[in-house]
Amino acid sequence: MSNKIVTVLLVAVLASASYAGVIGNWENMPTSGDGWIDWSNNSGAGVGIQTLSQYTVNTSWHTLGSQSLQLTKNGWAQTLSLKLEYNGERADFLANSKLEFDVAVPNLGGAGGWGKIENVELNASGWGFNPLPSSTYMIGLWAGSGTVSQHVVIDYSAVKALVTATATDGYIEFIFTTNNDSLNNEMLFDNVRLTPEPATMALLGLGGLALIRRKR
Repeated sequence: MSNKIVTVLLVAVLASASYAGVIGNWENMPTSGDGWIDWSNNSGAGVGIQTLSQYTVNTSWHTLGSQSLQLTKNGWAQTLSLKLEYNGERADFLANSKLEFDVAVPNLGGAGGWGKIENVELNASGWGFNPLPSSTYMIGLWAGSGTVSQHVVIDYSAVKALVTATATDGYIEFIFTTNNDSLNNEMLFDNVRLTPEPATMALLGLGGLALIRRKR
């Protein structure tokens, strides 16, 4: 096998490990209607965030494109939610293994106050309503800490076996539970996406195949 063919194979594997489609991009907010809802009104069904004043576009902090989503809200709530069945993302959930997003908590209160994500819940057929693994208290701003931002990666691969929803039927929903005081009541979200497992093993497999072919 020539070096050229090996290179093509490696490039193909790397391409397969690229990010899946972004499911939370805010350039077309607030009229997108793309499956993002707010649960904090206790209506039982949630409300599209594009209709609520506490969700606005922010252009001062973002990691993809030119805008992020700003949530301005005091107190603890099961707040920002993405219903994957509303926008055809169930198949992407089942095909991938990680939820990734970028989040920032601006320091608005100086030396006092707090702002944090309590956890990220998964509400899904067969799984019920439970926090995702390693999703509790993942980011927080505390008195004197200054503005904080973080790229969050949550591996949900172990959960998929318990989810009975299919690519075309059943419900799958992510819920971001926030907790903000009256001094630091803003939270910024961007670049929410589903991503696959790394291609490390596949790369090793191809590399080993190439070496065997060269020896022959």
